[in-house]
Amino acid sequence: MERNAFSMMELVFVIVILAVVAAVAVPRFVATRTDSRVAKYKSDIATVLKSVPARIVAENIDATQSAPQGFSSWNEWIIDTAGLDRGRWAEAHSSDARGIMPMIRINDHTYGYCGAHQAHSSVLAIHLNGDLIFNPDNLKKGNGAELLCQTLMNSYPSGSNRTIPLVSTKSVRF
Repeated sequence: MERNAFSMMELVFVIVILAVVAAVAVPRFVATRTDSRVAKYKSDIATVLKSVPARIVAENIDATQSAPQGFSSWNEWIIDTAGLDRGRWAEAHSSDARGIMPMIRINDHTYGYCGAHQAHSSVLAIHLNGDLIFNPDNLKKGNGAELLCQTLMNSYPSGSNRTIPLVSTKSVRF
């Protein structure tokens, strides 16, 4: 007799094989997406660490004073200077906020932050003394986006904090 269909055993084996492939592929896909997002944030951080000191020197800006002309805050100036995507970076909000932190989209209506939404826990900030400070340890305080924040923090080895003095050594007067 000729068969015109698959047997029940054949269908079960195909479903089991598809389930195994999905179980292996989906977590790897998620990890690849996280790695891609971490690479974007690391690139943004490197851009800030290069472009902010360059603009301070080029425009002879005093980083110990209020925000440069045309900007309402230093954090707005940092985002503008580095050309950062406002969908990925948030300004720290407080009376003396001078820093930014990664902003993570959790779903269509919810955002999380890698770092508490306060000035003292900014990942990148211009300190009141005029230093540009990068502190990856502040990434661990994420709310709602722990995997990405933790992965980003772990991508920097211990002791990766940087302090770049932006105040001149009095060779240039402001």
